[in-house]
Amino acid sequence: MIKQKISALLLTGMLSVGVLQADELTLERVQLQLEHPANGSLLKMPEQPYLLVSGFNQYQRWLSLVDTENYSVSTLPIPETAQFFSKAQLAGFELPQLVFWGTDGLYRMSLPDGEYQPLLTVSSVHRVLDPVRLRQRTFTLDLGSELADFFIPDFTSSHLLRQNADGSFRHYELQLPSRIQSWQSNRLDYQPRRPFVVDSNGNGRKDLLVVEQGRFWVFEQAEDGSFATEPKVLDWPVPLSTERTLDQRNDAGRSYQGQQLDRLFDVRDMNGDGIADLVMEREQLADALDRSTEYRIHFGRLSEQGLTFAAEPDTRVKTDNVPIDVVIGDFNGNGRQDFYIPNTNIGVGTIVRVLLRGNANLDVDFFLMNEQGRYGSRADLRQQARVDVSISNVRFDLPLFQLADLTGSGQKHLLVGESGRLRLYSPDSGRLFSRRSERLELDVPRDSSRVLITDLTGNGKDDLVLPFDAQDKQEHSNQLHLIFSR
Repeated sequence: MIKQKISALLLTGMLSVGVLQADELTLERVQLQLEHPANGSLLKMPEQPYLLVSGFNQYQRWLSLVDTENYSVSTLPIPETAQFFSKAQLAGFELPQLVFWGTDGLYRMSLPDGEYQPLLTVSSVHRVLDPVRLRQRTFTLDLGSELADFFIPDFTSSHLLRQNADGSFRHYELQLPSRIQSWQSNRLDYQPRRPFVVDSNGNGRKDLLVVEQGRFWVFEQAEDGSFATEPKVLDWPVPLSTERTLDQRNDAGRSYQGQQLDRLFDVRDMNGDGIADLVMEREQLADALDRSTEYRIHFGRLSEQGLTFAAEPDTRVKTDNVPIDVVIGDFNGNGRQDFYIPNTNIGVGTIVRVLLRGNANLDVDFFLMNEQGRYGSRADLRQQARVDVSISNVRFDLPLFQLADLTGSGQKHLLVGESGRLRLYSPDSGRLFSRRSERLELDVPRDSSRVLITDLTGNGKDDLVLPFDAQDKQEHSNQLHLIFSR
């Protein structure tokens, strides 16, 4: 067992506690000081009062442990070879554990003491350490055993590590290589392929679905929990572009004009019938800048052959450009999946506005699935926000734009934060959110894309974690603000 002590039992005390009142909502704000910028990742440990915060600069990296009950902050030791961290349910432990993925394998760390030990040795595409960064990354799978299994991509194959009840692992070397691109003569990019968990043959066992060279492949799970290491081709008639078609490089000698690119975006139950559906992304290019994106949903159906899909989508969501982000979730608590899509139109007007004002307009479109399992041809709701642009620092600062269940009712508030103000839009059965907002004086991080929405206290209500780094206002530099829903 590798044993190290936490560098400081309590680095800083609680700076302040305040109460924010909005209509029938009571929010409590706690400000904590970190010894590093909160510019890495945030991870809430389930069923435990622990929040992990990573940060870095060009010389050093840190990992802090925040106790959300007594508001203490402490620094954890980082395993020397660690590159990513996550949570995992391990045999012999009642609660999920903190795990690290390093250049030589996986580690487990006990909290709050910071003791860590090797979990297993495995090779991967990450064989050289980035010594100044540590980020959260999900490398676990739920394959039906109630224990975490690990999926570790390598160069010429991928490693599936199935956990046994005694804590040992069964190793399956899947014939699934990473994708390589040589964008420059001195640069090679290795991109691991994303696995999706789905019951492909309707036998009640979870399989691994992947995409390679324009085809759907599946690694099937046997009755005893073992996995095939050779993939099986699925003859689903859903359009899917090959990787060569998706290779849109200027040096490839190919025109952007008139291109149509089809990718697998997600696999999930969209209409609430208990069967997995495909969410396909179709990008249509008029030229290098003029693009539109359509999300095509193919509902899954079970037959004697297993899971099947129609060639044409059952419903679709269309945008006029390339979205900045796409979020899918049940926003109104009806059991069906909805979209919200932030996007901005990159044109001459936007460029002029950025040069003159240092910001650009951000439109966020909401598409709600109706009772018939369809999306409308236009957004059900559009909300506007603003992106601040710093040309001198080559920086785009996204506003706080999140959905949160602040009451525990299953219905979400819309939170929009910018310029020292947080606007709360209450749930509305007629139009998703109320037209008018309540306003709270609250500073938010300059780049709010790292804001975490999670239940910190276990009371069934969402809370906010606001991470500030060294480029935020001096009075909030390297702080963490916890906003509790009481």
